[in-house]
This record gives sequence, C-alpha cells and structure tokens, in this order.
Amino acid sequence: MHSKTSANPVRRFTPFLITVGLGLSVAAHAAEPESPDDMQAEIPAATIDSDGDGTMDAWDRNTDGKADAWDSDGDSKPDLLDTDGDGRPDQPDDAGQPD
Repeated sequence: MHSKTSANPVRRFTPFLITVGLGLSVAAHAAEPESPDDMQAEIPAATIDSDGDGTMDAWDRNTDGKADAWDSDGDSKPDLLDTDGDGRPDQPDDAGQPD
C-alpha cells in the first residue's frame, strides 16, 4: 500500500509556513529599537568656549546665547549647571537645597 502524501497540500506546507513565520518574527524583533532604559542619553558636544582657552567647555541648554552648563573636569560631560538662570554655576544652596 502506498500512502497518499499529496492529498493535503496544507499538511505539506505547514513546516515551511512555520519556519517562515518564525524567521519573520525574529527579524522584526531584531529591528525594534532598544528601550529607553537600555540606551544612555547622549550628551551633545559643548559649543561655547566659556574661559577663552580654545576648548569648547560649555553648553547653552535653553538656547538663549549664554552658557548654562559647564564641564569643569574635561570629561566632555556637563558637571556644573545653572538652573536658576543667573549665568553662574549653581552652588548647593542655590539649587534648592536647604540652608
């Protein structure tokens, strides 16, 4: 007796369809961007030379033409901030800390 393997074409193509579907879902998952928790916020390059030494060391975060964040240790990340708008880095008591 011979079995009839071509009687049900859906049965023959099922493994193929599963493989294609799985391949497409893996590819779609790989194309998704990383979650914000996994990505570190990139700090743009400093655009202001606040001390006149030829090295950009300050940022104008609120785009008013004045520096409001400074890199004091040369790591290209702002570590002194002006959040009260007086044009100078905030001191601990200026930043809302209790006196």
